[in-house]
Amino acid sequence: MQAQFPACGESSAVCVVRPQDLRFSIALGERDPPIMMSMQNLPFDQRACFIAGAAKSGTTLLVSLLDSHPELLVMPQDTAYFPTVLTKYRTRGRRAQFDYLTKESWTNVLFGFQAMRGRQDYAEFPKQKFLETFERVAFDPANMNRDLLVLMMEAYAEVVGVPLDRIKRWVEKTPANRNYVSEIFNQFPKAKLLLTMRDPRALLAAQIALEHTRKTRRFSVYYVVAHWRAAAKLAKKIRTKEIPGLVVGYEDLALDPKMSMQKVCDYLEINFDPDIVLNPTKVGRSWAGNSAAGVRFAEISTAPVTRWKNELHEDEVGWVEWHCRDLMPEFGYEPRLNRRSLRYFMKPIRGERPKEFLKSRAYSLRDRLKR
Repeated sequence: MQAQFPACGESSAVCVVRPQDLRFSIALGERDPPIMMSMQNLPFDQRACFIAGAAKSGTTLLVSLLDSHPELLVMPQDTAYFPTVLTKYRTRGRRAQFDYLTKESWTNVLFGFQAMRGRQDYAEFPKQKFLETFERVAFDPANMNRDLLVLMMEAYAEVVGVPLDRIKRWVEKTPANRNYVSEIFNQFPKAKLLLTMRDPRALLAAQIALEHTRKTRRFSVYYVVAHWRAAAKLAKKIRTKEIPGLVVGYEDLALDPKMSMQKVCDYLEINFDPDIVLNPTKVGRSWAGNSAAGVRFAEISTAPVTRWKNELHEDEVGWVEWHCRDLMPEFGYEPRLNRRSLRYFMKPIRGERPKEFLKSRAYSLRDRLKR
């Protein structure tokens, strides 16, 4: 959603990369009944769109491409609403849920509680006003039975000056939404679901790069493959129309972003304007990406799609393919190695601490026994 704020004093250097030869795969599942309710007749509470996927699979890129669309209201940061607010904080009351969203969730940067490492994505955003507005509507006695996420979106719309009746869909992105699809549709029956998919080997390469930069000492190679498998299984259900939604390939956005975003806009029933949806923004301002490699871009880039081929060692490719090779071909990701080998399972991955190594192998064996 386009929001007007003063321009930055400095512009960032950018690396421009043109799309090259990649693959495209996209699937659509329909959930609307034969007689469809007009979107304009839906109450604001039900005009929801949720984005899900594995970490580093393109969820943030997709959010940035939708950010400035005049018919959408896009929350620029993950809320972890379903994965955390409605699980860990479900019984703790509205104040605890409000405090999590404003102080602990990734959305805390919108309220001024934490500066992102050297980033100025929200330097001009009216954080205090957003905090005060959200608190006012969240604890208004008239709203006590309304959903806190909806009230957060309404407060955001008020702060950026967007009338609610102009919004066809409000958009929330948290990758772990992939695990809460049933809960999402139970709470928001008319919601739209966008699921991003990416080559799991590229996900591992991106996570290795992130750990090299951040040095969290908690890097888990198990979660890289487990989260991808969860997303892949959800994507299969969308393709067979067991679950309503749209699968958007990360590679698709790089090969032919125009075609890919046309399908996204059609699914969301909003106008397709390439001048808007092909230019990534954050809170209406040009955005240069969150590349794990630290590269800044002026437009959608193909570089991250094939980077893993030069960055991953054979054993690292083997770790991914050991766990994911049964599902990879269905999404156009052909295994590089001919077979599984025990050494691919046992050799530590770069950045993996001994404790995380043991946990990852134990969790992996547990999952295999459950299949």
